[in-house]
Amino acid sequence: MTKNRMMTTVATLALTASLVLPAAAQDSFNIAFIPGVGGDAYYGSVQCGIEKAAAENGATVQTQAPSSFSPAAQIPILETMIAQNPDAIIIAPTDSQALFAPLKAAVDQGIKLVLVDTTLADPSIAVSQVSSDNVESGRVAAETLAELLGDREGSVLTVNLSAGVTTTDDREKGFAEGIAAAGFNYLGQEFSDNSVQKADQIVSAALLANSDLVGVFSTAAFNTEGAVAAIRAAGRSEDVVVVGFNANPPGIEQLERGQVAAQVVLKPYDSGYEAGLQAIAALRGEETTPVIRTGATVATKDNLSDPEVSRYVYSFTCPQ
Repeated sequence: MTKNRMMTTVATLALTASLVLPAAAQDSFNIAFIPGVGGDAYYGSVQCGIEKAAAENGATVQTQAPSSFSPAAQIPILETMIAQNPDAIIIAPTDSQALFAPLKAAVDQGIKLVLVDTTLADPSIAVSQVSSDNVESGRVAAETLAELLGDREGSVLTVNLSAGVTTTDDREKGFAEGIAAAGFNYLGQEFSDNSVQKADQIVSAALLANSDLVGVFSTAAFNTEGAVAAIRAAGRSEDVVVVGFNANPPGIEQLERGQVAAQVVLKPYDSGYEAGLQAIAALRGEETTPVIRTGATVATKDNLSDPEVSRYVYSFTCPQ
């Protein structure tokens, strides 16, 4: 090779590198994931899905979780993440109103936003919102409870999380419609603020005030734990049927022990995977889907070994 030809080749390679490297660097996206609370296997499954989507597309994921499911715990973490200037934030807002302003600040900074599991009262600042159809899942819970109760009559109570949490509010809405249609006396909902002790107190009081209480619907894991404790303490485990929303390991144990008759099982891994794909599509300037709904199934003691149920049990261990 002549000297002039070698110099031309080197120059061509340098020009090619200058065109390719920025694009490759641009695809090395950094995604911040902020779940609703730490230590919850549901969000562990969401994280697994996000990490799968990121790995398939050369992106990285940084996760930081609040110690409690509350805006007071989540907002400082969000602000810390924003200061690090990630390319995208995937978050499960713990309040539909309180998280709007700090998330709007992130979007104004140029960070792409995807909402997963929960959403905002005004979700227009997000490129996509990915969650289960919680209204329909609440109806499924009502139908399941009605089927389990059979010909029995009586009152039914909902123990909900906190007012303003979109997912659990929607679950109660669907349940209220379904249980009323089934002909039961619906006592409405009371809020536990995600406290086992408060849920215990709510159900204990309901048992004392309503001798005909036949069913309890719990919208979240800690509510179920408190409800089970109250029913057991009152010696009513044989005649009060509990339907929950918890496929975390403790929720599965409740099924196996017969403490809970059924658990509505969402598909958080699927939600996380879709959320990750939407974030990456937005960062690449590709079309995104504004609303994505993932499904649900019902787990009972009898169907836990069914692969279509067991594969959706929540876990911090990511599937291979």
